[in-house]
Amino acid sequence: MDTTTSAHQLPLTLADRRRLLTARALGAAAEELAASHLARDHRLEVIARNWRIAQGELRGELDVVAVDPATDTLVVCEVKARRDAERFGGAVAALGYGKTSRLRTLTAAFLRSQPQRFATVRLDLVAVDAGRRPTLTHIVGVS
Repeated sequence: MDTTTSAHQLPLTLADRRRLLTARALGAAAEELAASHLARDHRLEVIARNWRIAQGELRGELDVVAVDPATDTLVVCEVKARRDAERFGGAVAALGYGKTSRLRTLTAAFLRSQPQRFATVRLDLVAVDAGRRPTLTHIVGVS
C-alpha cells in the first residue's frame, strides 16, 4: 500500500451541514459526503459502497472503494464521523492501528474477489466532524 500521507481539510457547505444535522444516521450522511468528495474533488470512480464480507472468521465492511483511472490505483476509503469533535477527539482520532490492520485484511479479500488488477492500492480516511465548525478531512495514504 502507498504510505504517502497528506491531509485536506475542507469546510462543509451549508447544504452539507444541513444534511448532517437532519440525517437519521450520521454515518450514512458522512459516507455520502465522502463518496461525493472523492468523485467530485479527486476524480475517482466509486466502484463499491458498503462492501461486506462474512467468510469464515473474516467479517467486515469497506465503506467506499474507488479507482483513480489516471494512475490505476484502487482507493479504499474508511469513513469516520463524529457529532462533537471538541468533546471526543474528532473523527480522525477514531482510526487506530487495529482498525487499519483490519482494513488491510478486508482490502486483500476485496482484491481477491475482483477480476481486475490494479497498479497500486491505497487506504484513505475521510473524517467528518459535524460539530460547531463542520469539516470534512481527507487523509490520503493512511499507513
